[in-house]
Amino acid sequence: MKVIIAEKPSVGREIARVFGATAKHDGYMEGKGYTFTWAFGHLLQLAAPQEYGYYGWSVQHLPM
Repeated sequence: MKVIIAEKPSVGREIARVFGATAKHDGYMEGKGYTFTWAFGHLLQLAAPQEYGYYGWSVQHLPM
């Protein structure tokens, strides 16, 4: 079985619907070899530029 984790319940339910999952449970859905569950909020966040080893950021580097 494969687990798909979405950022919020509405997205998780929609992805499950597209995949054809029909079994609804408390906090997840499953079907066709997949389990779909969700969190409440962002799962990942970008680190500060310093974490990537880049200290020379300025407005001049932007493409606009």
